[in-house]
Amino acid sequence: MGDGKMPSKRTGEANEKFKNLTLRFPDAYHRELVLQSSRRGLTLNGLLIDIVYRHLLESGFAPDVIKSLSGRLFEIAIEPIPNELLGYFCSRFDVYENHPLYTKRRAHYVIGVDEDLVEKIDPYGVVKEVGLGLLNFYNRQGLEIDQLAWQTRESDPPSPSPTMKDNWRYIGQSSTRNISEFLIALARNHWKDELVVATGRSQDIRCNLRTERDLYR
Repeated sequence: MGDGKMPSKRTGEANEKFKNLTLRFPDAYHRELVLQSSRRGLTLNGLLIDIVYRHLLESGFAPDVIKSLSGRLFEIAIEPIPNELLGYFCSRFDVYENHPLYTKRRAHYVIGVDEDLVEKIDPYGVVKEVGLGLLNFYNRQGLEIDQLAWQTRESDPPSPSPTMKDNWRYIGQSSTRNISEFLIALARNHWKDELVVATGRSQDIRCNLRTERDLYR
């Protein structure tokens, strides 16, 4: 799992254009910002970009960001898991908590969709829609999305990435016969997941991947 830090989106890609701004701060603000940037191992510019970035997340700027009912901010990083013979398409969903004092991965899930339910033109796009739809659905139900686990049906295929036993959610014919209708049902909260478990603890802590103290290092 490494340090579980979010791949940085704050400084942009190498070819991204930047604007130079001149900011005027009271001396006391400047001193405090310099101290905070030093404590976090950042330049003053890096700290200011972090602050602006968090503000943009809270205002809904990023599409793959979920704000929990308790006010926590989560960024979702999605990576397709290539397969040819499994009978389904799946991706890994990394859940990073964007906390004022850290941005670290708190959980990762593997979500798969039966190949018969997926349009072959963009199967991983469908998996992304389903995965984000599920996470947003659970969030609206009041569940913290870094504290999820799932039971599995006997008919479900095994996870292609069995790093842990309860982070796999498979959407097959027993869940829906039509992905478009399924996504509408999720958006309208007209679906019930009988397999989800609210564990009450972040996956990283529950699975002994780190301690609470490690979050601040």
